[in-house]
Amino acid sequence: MTNTTSKQIATGIVLLLLILSLGAFAIHWYIDQERQRDMQRWESRMGLVADTRVTTIEQWMQQQFTSLEQLASNASLQLYLWQLSQKDTNQTAKTPGAQRGYLRNLLLATAQRDNFTSSTIQTIPANIKQTQTTGLALYDAHLKLMTATGGLAEADTEDRALLQKVLTEDKPLTGVIRLTPDNESIISFAVPVHAVLGANSETIGVILGIRNADSDLFPLLHQGASFAEGNETLLLSLKDDQITYLSPTRDGTAATRRRLPRTRQNLAAATAFKDSQTLTINTNYRGDQVLAVSRPLTSTPWVIQQQVNARQAMQESNNHRNFLLTTLSLLLLSIAALAIAAWRHGSSVKAMQQNAELRHKTIKLQKQTTLLHAITDNIDTHTLLLSNNDKILFANQSFAHALKRPLQEIPGTHFNALFDTETRSLIKGSNEVITLNLGEHEKIYQNTHIPIKKLGKYTDTLLIVLHDITALQKTQRNHQKLLRNLISTLVHTVDLHDPYSAYHSIHMAEVANAIGQTLKLNDTDREALDLAATLANIGKIMIPREVLTKTDPLTQAEQELLQKHVQYGLELLDNLQFEGPVLKTIAQKQEHIDGSGYPHGLTESEMTLTGKILSVSNAFVALVSPRAYRDKLDINAALDKLMAMADSHYDRHVVAALFHIVENQEDWSQWDEPGA
Repeated sequence: MTNTTSKQIATGIVLLLLILSLGAFAIHWYIDQERQRDMQRWESRMGLVADTRVTTIEQWMQQQFTSLEQLASNASLQLYLWQLSQKDTNQTAKTPGAQRGYLRNLLLATAQRDNFTSSTIQTIPANIKQTQTTGLALYDAHLKLMTATGGLAEADTEDRALLQKVLTEDKPLTGVIRLTPDNESIISFAVPVHAVLGANSETIGVILGIRNADSDLFPLLHQGASFAEGNETLLLSLKDDQITYLSPTRDGTAATRRRLPRTRQNLAAATAFKDSQTLTINTNYRGDQVLAVSRPLTSTPWVIQQQVNARQAMQESNNHRNFLLTTLSLLLLSIAALAIAAWRHGSSVKAMQQNAELRHKTIKLQKQTTLLHAITDNIDTHTLLLSNNDKILFANQSFAHALKRPLQEIPGTHFNALFDTETRSLIKGSNEVITLNLGEHEKIYQNTHIPIKKLGKYTDTLLIVLHDITALQKTQRNHQKLLRNLISTLVHTVDLHDPYSAYHSIHMAEVANAIGQTLKLNDTDREALDLAATLANIGKIMIPREVLTKTDPLTQAEQELLQKHVQYGLELLDNLQFEGPVLKTIAQKQEHIDGSGYPHGLTESEMTLTGKILSVSNAFVALVSPRAYRDKLDINAALDKLMAMADSHYDRHVVAALFHIVENQEDWSQWDEPGA
């Protein structure tokens, strides 16, 4: 072997190793990017569920304080409690009894109205005193029990500490969740009672309310559709570096019974008390690896953590990445093998005599064929190599099996002899997803073409790889269905939050779709418009319910708060990936073409067509729907009002399209109303 030949071999080896290294780096980079995208999708999905449940818990807590504060502000209760707390010996013996009876009846009425009474207590046909763990109690400023609902025992140590703290700080407070001797989970609420002397009057007592957490609080952690198998919502607290699981866990552990040290290695619950609210991968209380997203509660030092089993959540993604790694690696090896064969063939022409060249060429061809078949015959991807005149140079076992032909009969056969005209045009088309019936069933394939300029004595050959992605397409459709289910859950949540806007999103989507079809929007814009109309009111979940349902005119501050619902909705949806201008369309729901809308005061030239359609659809549905502060308009009156504002607020072409639809196609006069 000459020095020149040795240098050529060394150079070839170095180049081959460089190509393999770069190819391996590119493959692993691509696989890592796929994993990051999957993690971002889970973070967005779990974050939306966690935010919804935080809002639900906060609203429930506020309802309890509202109920107790209304009772505490009752003038009769304030007066009688003040009188009973005075040591006036001139009062008759009957007066305190009458006052206590009135106060007890007032507590009973409030407990029954606001569900502070237990539904599990049984009536015993005997004169036996029964003890209740839930109910209402009234204490004076010295923590003396004045009266309570039937069967409610004296405050225990935890509740007396809570009552004393309320008296000291003079503000409503929430107690700890704890278990009763009967293993019932209860939670306490306490508010101060002031004398009937004004806002700065002294604190003369405390109202204590106790609710059953098992029936009233914990079910709120599991409302809505289950978005993934193995998901769990936990309510957590931290004290003295000990994490307490306030809610029951899936393994059957009762509320507050499980406590773990914050310092436990890789504990998912420990991440809930850090500043970051991003997705984490750690182990749960049972040692199972989970994905977790946490959100703090503002009314208490508790945290809600949404967990899902990492193995179940990432199974499809891991299988897909493993398949990509295997396929791309084998493809890289195949190309490297072809390059080696071509390089060795070229080198042998210059280095050897004709007979030796033919002998070595045969050996190389045998090795090449063996290597290619060893690689490609063990994967399900169909692979074939065509010459520049469409003669089949190579086919793997998967391809032969699909055609139900012996593998040895295919090489040397003309491509046109194996397929009909339609199938040939699909396979030889550009790189795209195609549907073929190569066997008994129709399947979906990713058709990939890899031109090979020179391969041995052949030039301008074409490597065709048909990868079966039928299962992947099904998975993607399932993901789309899951997204739609999540969207439906969010829309339902908004409807529950604002009963006067129930069905608004559904009706708005119906009107927007009809206008988009009339104006002949393309498929991408129509899909984006439908999603935008469905999600446009999601930001109202951040607006207080009392503002949305107020019958009196809104104040300036309330108007400004209500107008922020568009921006709130965009912030909630910011991390989701949509095809088409979904977020841009939602942002223009309240814009007017003359610049008088909000939040950005866009003009006609700055608005998209989908934004103009959504603006008109929103205005039309709002006019023909009842609101807390007005009755609905009939459809003709609503159209007249929109036509009057065409060219100032709304695009005339869009309004004209809506007018045409109402006149000739749709009857929206029988839309469902809230409560219907």
